[in-house]
Amino acid sequence: MGLDNQLVYHANILLFGIILIFTIVNLPRAYARFNRKSEWSQGHLLRSIVPLPSTKPRINLNRLAPSYPHNSEKPFFGDSDSGNSSTTCAPVPYLPYRINSAHDDEKALPKIPNRDPTLLSIWHPVASMLRSRVHNNYSVNQVFLMVMYITIIFYVSFYRSDPFTDPLRAGFVVTSQIPFVYALATKNNIIGIMVGVGYEKLNFLHRLVGKLMVIGANVHFIGYVYKWSLAGDINKKLTENSIRWGIVALVCLDLLGFCSTEYVRSKSYNLFIVSHVVSLIIFLFAVCYHEPGCVPYVVAASVFYILDHVVRAVKTRFTTAKLRPLPELGMTRVEVPSINAGWRAGQHVRLRVLSSSMGWWGWSEVHPFTIANVAETPEGMILMCKKTGRWTGSLFNMAQTASYSETGLELGCDVRVMVEGPYGGVGHTVMSSYSGAIFVVGGSGVSFALSAVPDLIRAATDIKVIDIVWSVQDPSSLAPLLPLFTTLVQKSRVNVHVFYTRAISTTLERIFLPPGITLLPGRPQLKKLLDAAIANTVSAGGSNGVFVGVCGPVSLANTMAGVVKDTDVRLCAAVGGVELHEETFGW
Repeated sequence: MGLDNQLVYHANILLFGIILIFTIVNLPRAYARFNRKSEWSQGHLLRSIVPLPSTKPRINLNRLAPSYPHNSEKPFFGDSDSGNSSTTCAPVPYLPYRINSAHDDEKALPKIPNRDPTLLSIWHPVASMLRSRVHNNYSVNQVFLMVMYITIIFYVSFYRSDPFTDPLRAGFVVTSQIPFVYALATKNNIIGIMVGVGYEKLNFLHRLVGKLMVIGANVHFIGYVYKWSLAGDINKKLTENSIRWGIVALVCLDLLGFCSTEYVRSKSYNLFIVSHVVSLIIFLFAVCYHEPGCVPYVVAASVFYILDHVVRAVKTRFTTAKLRPLPELGMTRVEVPSINAGWRAGQHVRLRVLSSSMGWWGWSEVHPFTIANVAETPEGMILMCKKTGRWTGSLFNMAQTASYSETGLELGCDVRVMVEGPYGGVGHTVMSSYSGAIFVVGGSGVSFALSAVPDLIRAATDIKVIDIVWSVQDPSSLAPLLPLFTTLVQKSRVNVHVFYTRAISTTLERIFLPPGITLLPGRPQLKKLLDAAIANTVSAGGSNGVFVGVCGPVSLANTMAGVVKDTDVRLCAAVGGVELHEETFGW
């Protein structure tokens, strides 16, 4: 075995060893999760567990905001920090919302799950440092992993080697990374399964390895062009079939690199997807014809790729969904009554709408959406799709179609959909094992809270405090979800804080809220809200930590990470640690 083969071999062994270390560190969490029998059937395959009766939506689907008569005999409820806010609160009618299911013995007799303390919760100074953002929204731990990966690749590439006199080394390194880049690209990510995170959390590594491969392939080619030019036989070399196939592989990688830039992805996501699928397949064939020694690496990558698509086919469901518009939120509510089980709180699915109304290519697009309700309820799976672009705009327009039902004319329409998942979520973290929880969400990120909070309530654990902090642009966004929030706060542990950032010309004097729900102008003071949640948890006797879930724009996640980082160490120690989980828009 030559030096090139030895270096590549040992580099891959080192990378596998690092993955194994993270896997071992994650084993206590995996044990704490799968020690519960119900977890073996949750978060893997979507399904229906009981015949579903027809149900009405559990939210207010009226276009106009609800108005409740003021009763002077009932007290108002206000927030002590409201300042000049005219927001007042009073009880609203109760809307039944069943979240209990007695068909499962384990659910009928819930038990407190095992607490899974981790280094991030116990060792707060280290956890704070790792959460810090240092560059382009990357955290310290992400930067550390990327630097470590780059160091390994650069060492193997340049140890006793000059790319101009020994361009073969770069080719060996690029070939060795083929299985890794394909494994990290799959939705059913074997590396993610081992370390206990969703594929979207490892996407930054996929992009890094891809960039290194593009650079390495070009160094490999330029080095040989330089070498052949000095020898005067470049024309002869370029006529060889193996060299031509190598150029095809290089073009595929360069095309992948260009179409993977943020600019192309944001301007033409379809071009990004098509170029990926076509180029990745052609690349595998081309590299085999270029150098037969690449075949074992290509076989490994093909196994990852084919296995992923087989699993994705198994996790795909074709069914009928009901589309309903939520104008106040600028969202489309997608109801899938035929699927009501199989996911965990915080997971997402990939949705494809099979309708010509979505446009020429709209039917072929697949988009991820966080599931917006708890599993095992009569209403089935609910998605809330924010109108942000052409595809989601077409979906919203479809939902505004008027149709007749048993109750008369109503907005909404039935459509065939393809639902694939579930994916992502909180990994092996057991949210109900904490003593407190606070969910900081922005806009459509409220979907995360709407699935997690009912799940925590149903778990019947000793969780002391559950807070929802929701940032929206317009206070009218509260209207569609007010009945659901009302039901949640009637469970004594839940509080909902809604903040709106857009100036409005109408008065809010006619909006009455029940105890536990506040509506205030401005941006939330996240540090103050987190400190209050921790203090309330401690005062209630909680010592198993506080779970902080954030879902929304990257800026919101970065801000919340900074707040958690700066939380007083003594306060964290008193509550048993603070665990942060982030779900951001656009990976």
